Amino acid sequence: MNKQATHQSSNERSHDRTVLRSQGRISALHIIGAGALSVIAACACGPTPPPVGSGGSAGTGGAPGTGGAVGFDACVASLTPLCKVRELDTAEKMEAARCAAGEFLPIPLTGGGYYGPKTIPGGPYGQKIDWNEGAGTPFVNPVNVAEPVCLSIGIDTFNEPSEVTADLKNTRGLDYSLYTIFRPACMKDGETYPVITWANGTCGLTHGYAMLLGTLASHGFVVVASNSTWTNTAPTNQVQLRALDYAAALNSDANSPLYNRLNLNQIGAMGHSQGAAATSVADGDPRVKSTIFWNAGTSNEKPFLNVSGDRDLGGVTPSSMASGANSATQPGAWAYYHQVLQTG
Repeated sequence: MNKQATHQSSNERSHDRTVLRSQGRISALHIIGAGALSVIAACACGPTPPPVGSGGSAGTGGAPGTGGAVGFDACVASLTPLCKVRELDTAEKMEAARCAAGEFLPIPLTGGGYYGPKTIPGGPYGQKIDWNEGAGTPFVNPVNVAEPVCLSIGIDTFNEPSEVTADLKNTRGLDYSLYTIFRPACMKDGETYPVITWANGTCGLTHGYAMLLGTLASHGFVVVASNSTWTNTAPTNQVQLRALDYAAALNSDANSPLYNRLNLNQIGAMGHSQGAAATSVADGDPRVKSTIFWNAGTSNEKPFLNVSGDRDLGGVTPSSMASGANSATQPGAWAYYHQVLQTG
């Protein structure tokens, strides 16, 4: 059967053009802006409203205000209108930020000039990051022995402009054994939020995906991301599923801001590159309802979206993506972006 496909060039929709090379972080952001949120919503559904008759009051997830619709509106009004990646250069700044929208780094182009800075509009809930979570719990992960290669060699192989490389190498105190949670900054009392477990690509540090994952959170999703950058390599090849175990524990912890906030019946898995390979394993878990693969992947287990483009690793083409999707036994869609701007 034919699967839904999107095949776009920079000439067809210029505001969806992408700039990063094989790791494609900025491309992920623009595809989100182009409509992947609708696919994610179909995968894991959206926030679940409170039961009829519960009053539907609104809370603020630790922000100013105390319940009721006025409290939620006050929380949203208190969000920083625009958070800039280049200014969130420490863990403390990232955790303190509560953002209505985000702006990523301007990217130098090979032919001269810059792409960006670009603003990524947020959703109605705003976004909040909880950095290096899970210490002292049973969900702490081992640290893969390959992690040190990323800072000394691995990130340099992306061949990106120096500004981008420097920002990635600023780890912001990342603890590879823990998790980063991207969640709505403002949450309504009685409403629960679907969970997405995220897996990083090889040497893909969590903050490099913050714009993508934070934007998702602002639309009413809770993203639990292992900080490992070797997410499909033993002994860290189970971190994506362990993130779901951790999410369930947070949902039951009265001291957690996510206490009774998670809809554990609406779970999606998503990953990039090596993380996409991890997602192709995680999709066999019965808790996972659907998947999104960034830089190649299909599923015979769950409905899926496969996203790739020019200059991604692996020589993926529109025809290979179409063939893979049509051969899968699960409903699937694919999106391919081409005529990508040259950087590095």
